[in-house]
Amino acid sequence: MKYLVRVGSGGYAEKEGEPKDPSGQPLRPWAVTPTDHVVYSDWQTTTSGLEALMQIRMTGWDKKTTLRSYDKMMSQKRRRDFETLLASDAKAHPDCVLPAVNLVTKGMKDYVGSNKKDMEEAGGVIKLRCFSDTASARLGSLEQGAKLQDKEAWELALKTCEGSDVARILGIQTSIANVLSRTKKFNDTQSRLYKDTAAKVAPKSGYLHSWFNDDTARGRQASSGGSPTSVPGILNPGAVTQGEGEKRIRGIDQWKQVEGSTFVKGVDMRNLVFGAGRSGTTGELLKAFRVFAGVDDREHFKQYLLAIVIYLVGGGHHTCHEIFSVANLLLASNGPQSVSTLSREAYVPGRYLPYLPDSYTRTPGFEALKNKYYDICAMGHLHAIYV
Repeated sequence: MKYLVRVGSGGYAEKEGEPKDPSGQPLRPWAVTPTDHVVYSDWQTTTSGLEALMQIRMTGWDKKTTLRSYDKMMSQKRRRDFETLLASDAKAHPDCVLPAVNLVTKGMKDYVGSNKKDMEEAGGVIKLRCFSDTASARLGSLEQGAKLQDKEAWELALKTCEGSDVARILGIQTSIANVLSRTKKFNDTQSRLYKDTAAKVAPKSGYLHSWFNDDTARGRQASSGGSPTSVPGILNPGAVTQGEGEKRIRGIDQWKQVEGSTFVKGVDMRNLVFGAGRSGTTGELLKAFRVFAGVDDREHFKQYLLAIVIYLVGGGHHTCHEIFSVANLLLASNGPQSVSTLSREAYVPGRYLPYLPDSYTRTPGFEALKNKYYDICAMGHLHAIYV
């Protein structure tokens, strides 16, 4: 990759490789160009965000290049930008996640089966959960759903799952796994995996049950409710824009951060961004993955996590940290050691690269994102300590 590095007091230069010093330690983000590329600098010559701004002005760099200081606000803005672009780019390349998503779909179809009563009951669940006037990735409006017979709703769900709209497919999968399962039993293996996963990450029955049901502990409180918007991803909380995208009420607009929880303190300490608190929907989706996919290996696990990012970050409901911190609780006691190791060791708060699947990180789209947002996806929260 190419990056920009501060040179003396006269400007910056472009270099090849990763922004690291001769000892292999990362350089620190110091300023940002008008094209949103970071200028990195040695730790020893770098000062705080305010002091860096003064240096930019004193040297006249602001007049020559209109450099902006890399401060906490800039770090958080870049994180929102990166996560939104990540969800958008991954959505545009569904083949990177469909191997895992399709495994879940196959397991879901086998679970529902071809019995007329079961299919109609599944269709009733789809009508209940996947049709709305304000939800993201909906199959249609409430009025459209009401006009469908249960069998027709299930046929529409199956047709959707044959396509590549990852967000809508995940909405269908989690509905069947978590609603139909209340009346239609799993087989013994599925039941064991469902209970094992629920005990760890599901908001209604997991280790965090009381935490998920206590908004104060989650460090959030309801806002005015939010308005339908087409603003992409998690950009500009509170903004109402009527564009070409799907108009939906975003989670980040329904909730606002309040102080008081360990989770929020960790977010603030690392200069991460708050969406709607740790994601309960991620726990529900991970139940669908473990029950229906029939695999528990590292790559498929990460593919499904990226699919969740497409769904929840792309919809504007949660941040990557709020998703990955839940996945980190999933120690696969009955699966290969690779997933257990991944869950325990791979996720460093704010550093997303180890949790992304090889199928995606090898694409040109991600390579471009990583080059531009190396400070976010690869360094994680390291630089935030010094901003």
